[in-house]
Parts: sequence; C-alpha cells; structure tokens
Amino acid sequence: MTGQATVTIGDRKWSVSIASSPWELTQGLGGIPEMAPETGMLFDMGWEQIIQVTTVPMLFLLDIAFLSEDMVVLEVYRSIEPGYIVNSTLPARYFLEVNAGELNTIDAGDKASIELLISEELTVIPEWVSSLISLASFIVVGIFMVDVARTSTKQLLTGPESTKEATREW
Repeated sequence: MTGQATVTIGDRKWSVSIASSPWELTQGLGGIPEMAPETGMLFDMGWEQIIQVTTVPMLFLLDIAFLSEDMVVLEVYRSIEPGYIVNSTLPARYFLEVNAGELNTIDAGDKASIELLISEELTVIPEWVSSLISLASFIVVGIFMVDVARTSTKQLLTGPESTKEATREW
C-alpha cells in the first residue's frame, strides 16, 4: 500500500491503508476474507469527482463514507453487501471502507481528520541492482572504447594515403 494512516471521525478511529495508485484503487479490499475491527482502507482519488465503488470482489459487508477534499463526510452507506455498485451523489475526493456497523454513529457533515503514519523502514537496494548498473556502465564504456579504437585504426590506415594525395596536388 502507498501508506498507513489513522482516520478519526468524531470519537471513532480507524487504522487504515491508503490506496492511491491505479492498482490499489482497483484492487482495494477485494478478495480478503475479513478485516480486523477498527481497520479499513482510505482511497484517495486525487481530485473531487463522482466516485463509483464496486463491492463485487468483496467477501464481507462494508460501510462506506465519501469525503470531500477538506475531509467533510458527504455521504455514508451502511452494510453494503458484496456484489453491489455504490455511486456517490456528490463529488468526493476520498472514500473510506470499514467493517459494516462501524460508521453507525457517523453522518454527513461530520469532520474527519487523517494522521499519516511515517514508516521507519529503510529502503534497501537489492544487490542485483548495483550489479546491473555496473554491467550497464561497463557496456557503455566498452562501446565508447571500440568506437575510439575503430576511428583511430581507420585514421592510421587511411592517413598516409591521404597525405600522399595531398602532396601530389601541390
């Protein structure tokens, strides 16, 4: 997932994964058998738009809240069964999917907040990447050296003949 966050609406909190890449937005929570209580997924569509959510690949009931760009709850859909399509009636930027029943106290107009969680994992470059970069550098230098050698050899072989012809013209 793109990241992790805590979403708070009123007195409720959820630990969520953030979906923003095309793959994450398409896959969502589809195919997972269940979610732990007070967890979910926050989808960032990038800009406000009418959003269509499919629950076809879902395996459990969901509550869905559509949120504006300034994190105001616009609409709430409760206990959506797998196999349905839910459309926002208002343009929204985000939508939150949580277990059915967890948005029972949430209504349109409620303010949400997001606290992004910073991952402290170090990015490790696999060994094969540096080997591949070294190989590519070696190939580039090799091509350059072959070209220099070819040009030098060509000048050496054609140089004296060009000089003789030039002296004959004088």
